[in-house]
Amino acid sequence: MPMIVDPSAPHITPPTPAVSPDGWLTASVDATYAGVVLGVDYRAATPYARATDVRKVRILRTDPGQQAVPVRSADPAWAIEGVGAAYDHEAPLGVAVVYTATPILADGSTGPSSSLAVTVDEPTPPADVWIKSLDEPGLSARVTVTAWPQLQWSARIDSADVAGSPFPATSQDVYAAATSDITIDAEGEQIELLRTLLTTPGVRLIQTRGANQRPDQFVLFGDPAEAVDTTPDGPRTFTASVRQVARPDTAGQPMRMPGWSWDNLAANYGSYDAVAATFATYQQLATNGVLG
Repeated sequence: MPMIVDPSAPHITPPTPAVSPDGWLTASVDATYAGVVLGVDYRAATPYARATDVRKVRILRTDPGQQAVPVRSADPAWAIEGVGAAYDHEAPLGVAVVYTATPILADGSTGPSSSLAVTVDEPTPPADVWIKSLDEPGLSARVTVTAWPQLQWSARIDSADVAGSPFPATSQDVYAAATSDITIDAEGEQIELLRTLLTTPGVRLIQTRGANQRPDQFVLFGDPAEAVDTTPDGPRTFTASVRQVARPDTAGQPMRMPGWSWDNLAANYGSYDAVAATFATYQQLATNGVLG
């Protein structure tokens, strides 16, 4: 959902970001949406000698015990003359992850890598499940799940009778991705948000606390239903089927940050002078002032 920006309002002091040892990569946790704002500035600290030759940056995230994967909005991201930004809405919750940024130069070669670690806090009960939209991170909700009874993996087994043998010939492929059903409570403004999440086509990410022993899942929702719990203006109960899918491809995806886009910028600032007076650097502009 869009964020209404008032240029005259005092700026919120952002949290102190994590910074790589070389000073080129920064990361700030977005607690509102359980994401991470990432920025590179190869002119910072001791500047990279070829900063003006940088055109893009590729940022990978390494989760505990996993192979590094590209950040969706940085595979790669633009970083003209060494300055760029990205947003990661998919980091696991409650554990430290490592981000590694590598600049891509105008001639196609790469420069030195920068790394740092951050942790996105996991949610606390009762609203301890995040349902996130990958295409629109601001369309994400921290919800109370009242029933998520089982994950089911279908076996894919082919068999054929064998003449003269009581035993069939069989082959078994990998198990199908998990399916399940889910029941969610919502009230107030969250009703419309959750309704949109469940009824708009697109891949969603479900995350919860490690103690729940439910792995992060990229899913498609099916057959959503909404029931009024008490009175028409009271809370609602949503149900849906859940089918796990593969993580959508990240290559070439644009940056998407909750409540911030060029459309938001144009709608809320009347002139270039107003923008320049508010944001001192491109990185501030790209991240709505979260990073400097």
